[in-house]
Amino acid sequence: MIQPRGKVLLLTFASLLLLLCALPLPASGIPEAARPPQLTAIDALGNTVKLDKSPTRVIIAGKAAVMPADALFLFPEVKEMEVLLSVTNQGLGDFFNLIDPSFANQRRIGQQVGAEEILALKPDLVLTKSSNYESLAKRLQQFGIPTFVMDLESSEAWKTEIIELGKLLGDTSTAQMVVETFNNREQVIANALKSLQEPEKPKVLVMQVAGADGVTAFSVAPREWIQTMMVERAGGIPVWLDADLSANAWKKVSFEQIAAWNPDHIYLISYRSDAQDFLKAIHASGQWKQLEAVKNSAVKSFPADVMNYAQSDSRWILALEWLAADLHPHRFPGFTMEERIQSFYQTLYRISDGTIMDTLLAAYRASIRSN
Repeated sequence: MIQPRGKVLLLTFASLLLLLCALPLPASGIPEAARPPQLTAIDALGNTVKLDKSPTRVIIAGKAAVMPADALFLFPEVKEMEVLLSVTNQGLGDFFNLIDPSFANQRRIGQQVGAEEILALKPDLVLTKSSNYESLAKRLQQFGIPTFVMDLESSEAWKTEIIELGKLLGDTSTAQMVVETFNNREQVIANALKSLQEPEKPKVLVMQVAGADGVTAFSVAPREWIQTMMVERAGGIPVWLDADLSANAWKKVSFEQIAAWNPDHIYLISYRSDAQDFLKAIHASGQWKQLEAVKNSAVKSFPADVMNYAQSDSRWILALEWLAADLHPHRFPGFTMEERIQSFYQTLYRISDGTIMDTLLAAYRASIRSN
């Protein structure tokens, strides 16, 4: 026989059980409070990307894969991931093979990879450049594959996308540290050039240079790209902005146009090969010798190690520092580029191996030997 107090407890328990059964459950059958929070971020195209858990299998696919790859490797979580890479060697070497020999033995994904091949690899997350959206990212999204598209073509876009990538990886503190490091290094330059007057700013021409079948092509960057920003923030006047520039691609220019600009300084960017042969050809040319920059020995190549610094990769901050000090050396007393390179890799990529650092510095020195 149940005592009165026992009856009360039993009735209370039964009431609670009925109440719980009456509560609606999410489609998964798991109460909302018990479900882990989603990782959510907005990519470069404004698409919302959601993950139910931190990614452990990440694919970096498509052309220009080295840029989102370098962004991912800023985060220490990458050590716990299985990362499958597309081709990341632009021609000067491979950063990932250098910092982790296992990548040298990895089968790389072709830059023309299709969505079906990516699907078969079952990634938790795909990173790719915005230029691959129509050919790859759009199809992957249709199959429900979380695909984070990165643009990275301006300094502000670069920082915004690092913050968003940090949200997707569940590591906003590293993302904030990276952006603050870049902001601090930029501020040093801004402070040094704060009192610079307009007449003190030289006319500067930055060109990508490439050779094919014995013909050298020169190209200038769009107005909004990082190469233009670097000249402006380094205290120069980019002379090519009066050209009919493309919005999202390099535009070829003729020698006649270069001569019409007649800049005070010319800086060459060679992504796929050493720039020394291009510099030698310019200095040996009677035609080029008429230009002010050539007369004043002010034609140089941007520095590089296994990547040329003058692109919308994480190394753009190194290009900016080098350019500002080269244009206005008296405003940067004691500036040492090699110290800047070492602090960059130690702080942002956690490189402490002396052999790796020596390799990067040796490549840097070789890249500027003819400047």
